[in-house]
Amino acid sequence: MKRRSVLIFLTAVLSTAAVLGGCGDSGKNSVKLSESEQAAWDAAANDPYGKYPELVTYTCGYNLTNQGADTLAGTPYESDTAENNAYTRYLRELLNIQNENEFEAITGPDYDQKVSLCIAAQSIPDIMYVSDYATLVDLVDNDLIEDLTDVYNNLACDTVRASYESYGSDNNPINTVTFDGKIMAIPKTQLSDGQDFLWVRKDWMDNLGLEEPKTLDDLAELLRAFVSQDPDGNGKDDTVGLAVHPEVYGYYPNNTFAIDNIFTAFGAYPFVWITDENGKAVYGSVQPEMKDALALVHAWYEEGILDREFTSRTYDDVVAMISSGQCGAYIGPWWSPFNVAQTSTYAAKDAEWINISCPVGESGKINGINTKPYAGFVVVRKGYEHPEIAMKIVNVNSEYSKQDKSDATKEIIENQSIAYFNWPLYCEVQPGNNAEIMTGHVQDVLDGNADVSSLTTEEQSYYDAAVRFSEAEAAGQKAESADYSQYMSRVVSMKRMIDEPADFLTPSFFETTETMKVKWASLEKIEMQTILKIIVGEADLSSFDTFVNDWNNAGGAEITEEVNEAIQK
Repeated sequence: MKRRSVLIFLTAVLSTAAVLGGCGDSGKNSVKLSESEQAAWDAAANDPYGKYPELVTYTCGYNLTNQGADTLAGTPYESDTAENNAYTRYLRELLNIQNENEFEAITGPDYDQKVSLCIAAQSIPDIMYVSDYATLVDLVDNDLIEDLTDVYNNLACDTVRASYESYGSDNNPINTVTFDGKIMAIPKTQLSDGQDFLWVRKDWMDNLGLEEPKTLDDLAELLRAFVSQDPDGNGKDDTVGLAVHPEVYGYYPNNTFAIDNIFTAFGAYPFVWITDENGKAVYGSVQPEMKDALALVHAWYEEGILDREFTSRTYDDVVAMISSGQCGAYIGPWWSPFNVAQTSTYAAKDAEWINISCPVGESGKINGINTKPYAGFVVVRKGYEHPEIAMKIVNVNSEYSKQDKSDATKEIIENQSIAYFNWPLYCEVQPGNNAEIMTGHVQDVLDGNADVSSLTTEEQSYYDAAVRFSEAEAAGQKAESADYSQYMSRVVSMKRMIDEPADFLTPSFFETTETMKVKWASLEKIEMQTILKIIVGEADLSSFDTFVNDWNNAGGAEITEEVNEAIQK
């Protein structure tokens, strides 16, 4: 594992502050330290993985997931808590630090409300995760958080630095947390999710003698066959063409069953802010390119090769339709094999799913949409004696624990699949293409080009799943659903993403303006009502132009102006 050399000691002022911080946490703030004791505290404070001479505690806000402790029931870790679990024990052993949670709350509105209350009271925990950029700005404006410039420059491990840089100079997450030249937070990275794929029942394709589609015309032919030629061989006219979520598009590529790729194939980018030919930010959903895409989707709906009941189906309804073997095509991300819609048909109906790069744009590639490179931030209370602890935890989570092959990581490995969220200040920093990198490493071992000892602990778990899946298939048996999902996602699906990369558009704006906070929900409602009416034929295609005008008058024009002003800041 990479371990940076202990850096040159800080200046006398900073060194004294570090010593006093160490003394305060160990109950020795009135005791004069010997030269060797001072050196030990300084060394720990200035080493990315330095262990403190005595236990250092820090208060924090603990971000729980919706799964909570329920996922630990029936495991050896069912007695673990938010302050005593595999990850907190690992950090205590490695760094000699311990979290004391000032508050705990479920991810989302509950947690965000706790954070807002802290800001309103002008009193935050020593270290805290915040989920959105607006909250980070509030903390900076209220002078509540520590300048982490020196901490980052001195202590960020090689993996963290390289990961941020992998997003490119213009999209580096560090840019987002830099205010007046000062790094005010540690950003959690949002991995590049890659492109959405067309997921298809290959066994149905084989039954009908069909080839993999590429273009929109090819896709239409495949869907017609799935609807009219009894692909499941049951002698009944009961199959559906393309499954569609009633929200149609948005949140690319996390809105499984949405059909963004059909729109992007026309050069339309709904639900995101894009840059026009004049260099201005405009909202993709109100651009002219949308009309050609809507005309096609409406035609497919009228023909019946797009699920005619999609407007009334819930997400669970779509899953049930696919799980029952009624539908063999939908659009979704590379991790779609984790969806019960696929695992259930694999287990019960011998379904063979494959991901296909379809439909493609003019370049012959899928037109994908990049997600924002950050997904929250770790901040440190202004004046906290050990601001470096935040960076050290991120280092351990992002690099050290993944390369540590000692017995100390046993609990970490076992918890990865059941309670990975128990990391205090869960903030993982990874390269934007980390999923592809890990798959490449696993594939090298599977191909015999590398030794299994070269894998990180996380990669090892993917490799083990792939081996178990392959062994089960070779024996003519059904693999466990977890192994199926890992193999199909991490090996099969990811290989397609590596071999057939998409053309990606990076949105020009990711955040929320003041007017958006008030008017965006109503604007979204107007948009989706219009889109659905056009698709199902309740409104003519010309109504799109009326929608654009109404959208601008209802606040869209004002928001567009605010977005461009925000970009210029």
